[in-house]
This record gives sequence, structure tokens and C-alpha cells, in this order.
Amino acid sequence: MAANTGATFLRIMLGAELARLRENAGLSGEQAAKAAKCAASTITNLEKGTTGFRRIGQYVDLLTAYSVDDEGQELLLDWYKNAKGDDWWTPNVSVLPSGMPAYLGFESGAKTLSPWCPGVVYGLLQTEEYARELMLSAKAADETTTDFIDSAVAVRINRKKLITEGGLELVCLMDESALTNMVGNPDVMHCQYEEITRLAKLPNVTVQIIPATAPAYRLTAGNFTVLDFDRKALPGPVVSASTVVGAVQVISKQKVVKRFSRRFDFLTRGALPDHETPGFLERLARRA
Repeated sequence: MAANTGATFLRIMLGAELARLRENAGLSGEQAAKAAKCAASTITNLEKGTTGFRRIGQYVDLLTAYSVDDEGQELLLDWYKNAKGDDWWTPNVSVLPSGMPAYLGFESGAKTLSPWCPGVVYGLLQTEEYARELMLSAKAADETTTDFIDSAVAVRINRKKLITEGGLELVCLMDESALTNMVGNPDVMHCQYEEITRLAKLPNVTVQIIPATAPAYRLTAGNFTVLDFDRKALPGPVVSASTVVGAVQVISKQKVVKRFSRRFDFLTRGALPDHETPGFLERLARRA
């Protein structure tokens, strides 16, 4: 599991496990709620990972109703207590787009990220300078402050630890326009090209680019990321997250997830092999 795994993802995992235990026990949500002396909606939210019980005794009653033995209860109680903590991004939640805290929860526990970026460099590959210039370019339009930008940049740079320290597998696809759209100035762009080249050398990072001249399938209506998980950590569907109108939407419906995964596969077909990425970036640097 990634080093940055947060409480949000622990709650998601716990919810999935509680749903599995309830189904194995042959209980409905209403029956589980009766055993824990709570509303049925509380069980639903608990299984979604969005809330917990007010009293630990209710949680014990629920596990007992699910026929969890003493050893299992001790483990799940410890899990429950850890899941009630804050995430590393909690102090900066006010600078995050709508839906982003939930996305970061999933991201922190993902095994593989497969993002598609048509307009700007993917966040986990950005240098601090690039991220700052990108946010500064939108400062007036979004009416943000310098403090807001400082906090947002700090969150973005901290997320990079997932690939530089946590071993998260990243398979990133970018359109050439994401690398040629000027952000800041040529010096910022040169440093950004060097950073992508450096990160692409990591064994867990793959970066592929679709050249502007390639007669390839292109999806320009927003970026998206397909997240995959270790099924032992999170039984259930792959989750796809897409950014729409400045907000982040996390989607787990299999039909939608399959659609995004299929799009990613088609985009990959038009991309250069990853071993050509350093040379491609060198050529862009000479033109910048």
C-alpha cells in the first residue's frame, strides 16, 4: 500500500469489508442497523466509507452480529480507530476543488494510476515552478490569493511522494499539447521536461505521448484517471475519476469504468512507445 495512504482510504477499505461481512452473515442493511441500534442510512454510509458510529459500542455490536470472532474484532477495531484520523491534506482542504478530498483518498490507496491529460502536464509529474505558474495564470479568473496558491502547490507537490517514495505505479498518457502549451516561460518548460524525463526513469513510472502529427484517436473533452487497486486491500470495482468543470467526480459504476478504460486503451494505441519519450522531450526543449 502507498506510503501516503490516508484515513479516507482506510474508511473506504473498512466499508468494503463491513459490506462483505454483512452479506456473508445474510443480513440486510435494516437488520444490521437494528443490531447496532442506529438508522439504516448509517450502515449505508459506513459501508461507503463516509461516516462512522458515534459510540464504539455500536461498532462492537455490529461485528458481533456479523459473527466476527474476538481476534477479528480486535483487528477491525484497531482499523476503525485509525480510520477516524485526519488525512495529510486535511489542513489544506479549503484549497481543493469540489470532490478532490474523496479522490485523494482513493489515490492514496491505489495500486496503479492511469491518467490521460490533453492540455497540461499531469499533476504528479509537475515541478513546483510549473504548478505555481499554472495556478498563477488562473489567479485573477478564479479570484484566488497568494496564500491559496501556496497551499494548493504544497498539496500537489506532496502528492508526488506516491510515485517517488510510495512505489505507486503510474502509466501516464499525455497529448503533445500538454507539453507545448506554454506555462510560465521557456525556462519553466525546460525544467518541466527534465523533471518528466527524470521521473520516467523510475521503474514504477511510464510516460507516453501522442504526437500532434499522429493520426490517432483523441479525447479532448477533459482529463480523467483510471485507478486500480490491490483486490486484497479493496475488493470491488476499479474506480475511475474524471475532472469536470473544475470539480472532481469519482465514479465506481462498472459500465462507466469500462468505458474510461476502453478509451485509455485506444489512446495508448496512438502514443509513442515510452522509450521514445526522453528524445521527444529533448526535441521540444530545443523548440521552446
